[in-house]
This record gives sequence, structure tokens and C-alpha cells, in this order.
Amino acid sequence: MQPLAHAQYEAHPSGIERLTEGFTAAADDALAWYDGPIYLVYLVNVYDIVPQDAKPIVIGPSDAERALARGIGVPGASSPGSLEPFTIPHLLIASRMLYTAGRTILDDRHDPQPGFHQALGFYKALVYTQVTTQFAKNLVHRERPDRSDSKSFFSGHTSTTFAMSSYLQRELDDAIFEWDALRRAPVLRNILRAGSAAALYGWAGYVGYSRMRDQRHYLTDVIVGAAIGSLIGHFVYGQVNQAGTTAFPGLGIAPGEDGPLLSLRMQF
Repeated sequence: MQPLAHAQYEAHPSGIERLTEGFTAAADDALAWYDGPIYLVYLVNVYDIVPQDAKPIVIGPSDAERALARGIGVPGASSPGSLEPFTIPHLLIASRMLYTAGRTILDDRHDPQPGFHQALGFYKALVYTQVTTQFAKNLVHRERPDRSDSKSFFSGHTSTTFAMSSYLQRELDDAIFEWDALRRAPVLRNILRAGSAAALYGWAGYVGYSRMRDQRHYLTDVIVGAAIGSLIGHFVYGQVNQAGTTAFPGLGIAPGEDGPLLSLRMQF
């Protein structure tokens, strides 16, 4: 009887073993060798490598931007959208990881790899956005509307929130589209897809507005941050899921031997 019991045990590995295997497989699938240097830069998290008076690029606001900043800016304001930009993403990642771990431990049939895979992909999008933001703020001299420093270009709150929203919107859109219960209800499916996009991008847009209201950024800081974050979120989602980016027809990104490959398809 002991060999049989041992065989049954081997056929059903413990939750911890399945968690370890699932996380390792997810990391191997979602991450690549070229992510290592990017993550190191992210961990350093330095915005003052280049002194403020030595930044090579100087971008001043236009008269229209100054007028808009005076019109909507509130001195000393602190809007909910100015919450530390990684707070909500980190809560979402932690919640997903804990849910995946808990379900794996309680349910022998649950595969933790998909949950870990998307959590790591989501975090990867945030890391790439943060590093891009650091790079810009170290090169571009632009004084904030409240004159607190010269790191106005571009808005890190906005870029991070739009990266979060674009990645989650792609994931939710795919999940809703593939939901069997909605295959015979295309109208309801499209309503849910549109609603999820409106909620995510609505919050991201509010964050951008908050940064202008709180006199931390000009309009172009927010627009560029939104564009950068959206692009990175879409591209990273496509890369970690080996899918093209549906938001930009003909434009896609896929993994290659030496790194991610960007493709442009044109039809004549």
C-alpha cells in the first residue's frame, strides 16, 4: 500500500510546488533577457542624474498652455488623481498574486501560470513606462506650473495610469470577447467592452486633468504622458501574450531571438 500512496502523492503535487512551478513558467514566458537592464534602472529610480541647469533639452510652455494652466490651476490643491501613481497598480498586482496563490493552494485543479503571467506582464508595462519617464525627466528641462522644479516633462502620473489602463483594457477586452456566455449576445458583449474601456480611460483622463489642476503639469506634459503610457501598455501586452496590438491596425509587436520585433503591415 505504501508505494500506491506514494504514487498518488506524486500525482498530486502540493500547492506550494504548483505555485513555484507556475510562477517559474510564467516568468520564463513573460520576461526576456533584455528586461534585466531595464529592471535595474527601474530599481535605481533616479530622477536627478543630470543637474537641472545642465539638461540638454529645454521645452518652454506656449502662451496658450500658460493661460490654460492659470485658468484651471488651483494653488496648493491636491486632487485624488495626484495619488502616488503606483499605489493602485501595486494593489491590483498584489491582489491578483494573492488570489492566484490562494486558489492554487485550495484547488488542486487550478493552474496558477495564467494569473502569474498576466500579473508579471502588467508589472513589466509599468516598469518600462517608469524608466521611459525617468529618462525624459533627466534630459528635458521644463519648469512646472508651480515652479517647484524642472521635471514637468512629461507627466509620470499620467503615463503610468495610461499604461495601466491600456494593458488592463486589452486584457479585459480579450476576456470579454472570449467569454462563451456572450457569444450569442454580441450587443451585450460590445457594451461590456466599451464600458470597461470607458471606466479605465476615464480614470486615466481624470488623473491627467488632476495634474494640471494641481499645477504640476502643462497640457502637453499630460498629452505626451498619455501617449507614451498607452503605447507601452499596448505593446507590452502584445509582446507578453504573443499577439499584435489591435489598437493600431497593421502595427504589431512580437518576441524575437534578439528582442521584441516591431512590424508594420501595409496593404495595396
